[in-house]
This record gives sequence, C-alpha cells and structure tokens, in this order.
Amino acid sequence: MRVISLETQKALITSGPYRFSRNPLYLGGNVFIFIGAALIFGSTTALIATAIHIPLIDLFIRREERQLERVFGEAWHSYRKQVRRWL
Repeated sequence: MRVISLETQKALITSGPYRFSRNPLYLGGNVFIFIGAALIFGSTTALIATAIHIPLIDLFIRREERQLERVFGEAWHSYRKQVRRWL
C-alpha cells in the first residue's frame, strides 16, 4: 500500500490554467462553484457565505505567495508580474 507523502515543490508551475490565474484551484473550486450553486439554488445565504469566504481564501493565498517568494525568488517575481492573482 502506498502512503501519500508531501514533498517540497521543486518547480514553479506556470503552464496550463496557471497561465491565466495564479490560483485556478481556489478560483474554480471556491468562487465559481460556490457562486454557481448559490445562483442555481437561488440562495441568498449561500451568496453571502461565498462573499465572506473569498477574503478568507485570499488570506491563504497571500500566505502561500510569501512561501513561493522564499522558495522560487526571482522566478516567482517574474511570474507574479505576468499573471494576476485571481483573473
């Protein structure tokens, strides 16, 4: 049986969806899906919860970006200048 082990990332991924957004997983999973579900179900409460959730996710993203800056240095700075955090 294989056990999942997390290793430090050795390469900065800038291709695929990362060409358009530095955070495509957060954007798709936490914003588009939540807003879409709220609209489909007509839930004002879900829209409000999503609006509250977005700034919290942004805090996580900013923490991760500080880690990326420490690990990847100039490569991160170059990528950050070319690709927006969200869209």
